[in-house]
Amino acid sequence: MTSKTFKAIVVGGGPVGLTAAHSLSRANLDFVVLERRPKIVLDAGSNLVLLPIGLRVLSQLGLLPAIEAASSPMSRFKRIDHEGKDLGDTLWFTYFKENHGAYPRVISRHDLMQILHDGLPAEAQAKLLPNKKVTEINSTDEGVTVTCADGSTYTGTIIVGADGAHSTVRSQMRTVALQAPSTSSVPASANEEKPFLTTYRSMWIRFPTVSPINPGDASETHGYDCTLQLFAGEDTSVIGIYERMEKPTRDGARYTEADEAAFIERWGHLPVIAGGMSIAQAYKDRTQAGMVNLEEGVLRHWSYDRIVLVGDAAHKFTPSTGAGCNNGIVDVVALANELYHAFRAVREAEGDETAFPDKDKILGAFNEYQQVRFDTVTDGMNGASRATGAATWSDATHRFVDRHILSKQSLVKFFANRTAPVMAKSPVFEYVKGEETMVGKFPWAQPIKGSLS
Repeated sequence: MTSKTFKAIVVGGGPVGLTAAHSLSRANLDFVVLERRPKIVLDAGSNLVLLPIGLRVLSQLGLLPAIEAASSPMSRFKRIDHEGKDLGDTLWFTYFKENHGAYPRVISRHDLMQILHDGLPAEAQAKLLPNKKVTEINSTDEGVTVTCADGSTYTGTIIVGADGAHSTVRSQMRTVALQAPSTSSVPASANEEKPFLTTYRSMWIRFPTVSPINPGDASETHGYDCTLQLFAGEDTSVIGIYERMEKPTRDGARYTEADEAAFIERWGHLPVIAGGMSIAQAYKDRTQAGMVNLEEGVLRHWSYDRIVLVGDAAHKFTPSTGAGCNNGIVDVVALANELYHAFRAVREAEGDETAFPDKDKILGAFNEYQQVRFDTVTDGMNGASRATGAATWSDATHRFVDRHILSKQSLVKFFANRTAPVMAKSPVFEYVKGEETMVGKFPWAQPIKGSLS
């Protein structure tokens, strides 16, 4: 195929969608990003934790100085129980620094979005379109067409669904799969209608950083059925409170102010930090707050036809390990690398730098991408679930581990070193040059191209 009309339609303009924009811009491939919200950069949402696997990709894209200026490093979590009693600090993040060359960093969603937006060239920024709620997707042998609620349509070669846990693209992908000819009532290539299970709900609260909370504080409160995490920035702090539900569900939920009030009635007495503020006080002083379900799961199929899913659209974690956004960023890297291989093969074979892969080769790249990521993502999802279970003392074993294992730094270091080789296998873009800014005890399996290290 020798057409110059390859175009990717990215649905979802969050951190993962904008990372996809960077990946396509760096590959000199045409794209458009469709975001349902009224602005690409909004002052909304909770804070995010950037782990070394995500930071390294952002560093490769030249964004690390801006990230460091807008975020706070995390070296440890202080841990207390519901009575405010000390459970012992955990040094997971210190060992991340030793093993991989960087502390995790806490950053507001707004600041990360602004950095990702501003890091794109002007011509790429012009392809980020807000107020574009996708309502329909049609896929053919020739390409894909997306229709939006405002009546606009966009035609391209592939669709990348980066639109989160409640993904419209995922739903539309299932519809396309169900409409395909099949000998069974539900084709094997169709995902479940409700693929994620919710065991926990969450309230997040943003409030001013005031004494006894200091900038840079990171703390967790553990106990039966409820845990919280505090991340304190220079001006504002965020807590995420995770409550075990009465019964797991696959149904979604929209929470109201009355639901928030009931949540605070149940858990407002819990301490946010040792010897200090309660959840109720943080909620009273809030600048923003919200409630959501914490879905968990990994889809069986991450693509169908010309449609492929990344990030929370394909897999969802509880927030306890901070791994969700990072794995979405790495998804984009893995997908971009597989497409890069497909493009390079066809261009070398045809001797034409404008050629792009046919449909079969694109589908092959999609399949390879899922194979590269599936086991790692599944392990990450299970690890996050175990962490939330331990922090909410879901059973006697989890309570014992939380109180007596995670308080022993020698054991924490053992487990951190045991998982380090897996983290060190995390990929970077094969076609983007940069410098290796993160060097630890465990060398990265894939060096950054053009690295000076």
